[in-house]
Amino acid sequence: MNQENSNSPLHPETLAIRAGRETSEFREHSQSLFLTSSFTYDSAEQAAAMFMGELEGYTYSRFTNPTVSAFQQRLAALECGDSAIATASGMAAIQAVAMALLKKRSHCVVAKPVWFHHQPVFRHLVQIWH
Repeated sequence: MNQENSNSPLHPETLAIRAGRETSEFREHSQSLFLTSSFTYDSAEQAAAMFMGELEGYTYSRFTNPTVSAFQQRLAALECGDSAIATASGMAAIQAVAMALLKKRSHCVVAKPVWFHHQPVFRHLVQIWH
């Protein structure tokens, strides 16, 4: 990490451990791991608003959870970025970038060594995304 570009007075070693970390009411010393798949709500209305994106919060761990959020914040701090996105796999990361940047009839140059199973994504699926 280039300290000159950092907005943080903390060293990279400290950021790697502490950035994005929030403690719960239990005041744990280490980063908590949230192994739950879902979360609770005070009412059905609150749950509906969360799932509709009208309220901020966690709904389902496959979308995100406090552990992933802390990791993303930590990665952004280490890279001096505003935010970061974590995906479950390299294939998911490549697909997310392709879906965000490519449109129908876009031209994309992909190197031959690209993993075999990515080739169909670039050949066929991009055509139907937009």
